[in-house]
Amino acid sequence: MPQKQLDATLQMFQVDMLASNLEAYSIDPARARAKYPWATRFAMGHPLAPWQRPAVWTEEQQVRFITSIWMGSDLGSYLVNGWYEFAKDGAYEVNSEVLLDGQQRLTALEGYLLGKFGVPDADGCVRYWSEVGDKERKRFLGMPFAQARVHSSDEAALRRVYDLRAFGGTAHTEDQRASA
Repeated sequence: MPQKQLDATLQMFQVDMLASNLEAYSIDPARARAKYPWATRFAMGHPLAPWQRPAVWTEEQQVRFITSIWMGSDLGSYLVNGWYEFAKDGAYEVNSEVLLDGQQRLTALEGYLLGKFGVPDADGCVRYWSEVGDKERKRFLGMPFAQARVHSSDEAALRRVYDLRAFGGTAHTEDQRASA
């Protein structure tokens, strides 16, 4: 049987924590880029490794994910490398705090919070985040979203974890959809 390579811990957080990360990143993106000069891009303030695929979800997929948050669905978990080390220049070493899994979901969340797309409300009217009232915002931001963490400086091990998570399933075809 395969041997354990990286221990993962799981913590339950709320969407609010990710929104706080995005807010901190949005205030000074240049600072984040200076801290993680190796990162090709960020998702909800988390750095992404150069070897990760780009954001590929369509707007329809993003809307479905955000709708699932509103509906209180289980969102699974996103995976972060909790390991970090400083380089000589004060920036973080490569793969410090890198997002390993969940890029599509976090990118969708970021796009929604930044007003790039809206989602249908209970009446079917498309509503952007900026149009959502405080009570509903609080409900959305309070939804649970688990974060899994591994701790490793070994890029080969991180790449294996990424590949296991990213290539573990088979894409569905339209005729396999459970709902019409």
